[in-house]
Amino acid sequence: MISIQILGLKVPPTKAEFSHRIGVTVLKYLKDIQEPGMGTWYFEIDDNGVAYRQMVYQDDDSCITSNRRHDHYHFMLAEHPLDAQEPFYKEISQAEFEELWHEQLQLGMEDWHRTQSLFPVGTRVEGCIEAFFPQGTLINLLEPRAVGITDTSALKSVTPAELMYPRSRVIAEVSGYDEVNQWVLLTRAEVMGS
Repeated sequence: MISIQILGLKVPPTKAEFSHRIGVTVLKYLKDIQEPGMGTWYFEIDDNGVAYRQMVYQDDDSCITSNRRHDHYHFMLAEHPLDAQEPFYKEISQAEFEELWHEQLQLGMEDWHRTQSLFPVGTRVEGCIEAFFPQGTLINLLEPRAVGITDTSALKSVTPAELMYPRSRVIAEVSGYDEVNQWVLLTRAEVMGS
C-alpha cells in the first residue's frame, strides 16, 4: 500500500516515510532462528510489536514471505504483537532485512509486471477478501499471484459486519501499486457478498 512516485518512478519509501504513513514512530527488524527444521524467521515490527512484513527462510533454502499467498501456509504474518525483548529475537539492521526482502521481490518480478499490466490504474476489478493485515484488507484478484489491498476502515464503514469475512466478493478500482509488497492498491471498494 506504500510507494512514492518520484519523476514517474515508483520507489519504496524511506523508513521515516513508511513510519509516518502507518502512524508509528519506530520500526524494528528482528531475526529468530527457530528449532532445527523450523527455518530462520525475519520480522519488521512497529513500536507496539505489530508485524508488517515477515519472511521465513526454510532449511531447504525456500522462503515464505508475508506479501504472497503460500500454498500451504496461506498469508503468513504474525497475528499477535511480538516482544522484541524476548531472548530468542536478535535485532538486525533495516538494511539486512531489506536485502533479503528485495531478493524475494526479484524472484516474483515477472509475475509482478504481469499483474500491473492486467490491472492498470483506473480499472474496476473484482476479487474476494483473503486476509486482514495491519496495512489493510488483502484481496485475491482472481489471477495467479495477483493480490490487491484496500483500506480496512473505509471498507468497514460501508459494509455490514456479516460480510467482512474471507471469501466475500469485492469490487474496487485500481488506484496504484505498492512496490514494497507487490500489491495492487484498491480504492472505492465495495463488498458484494459471498
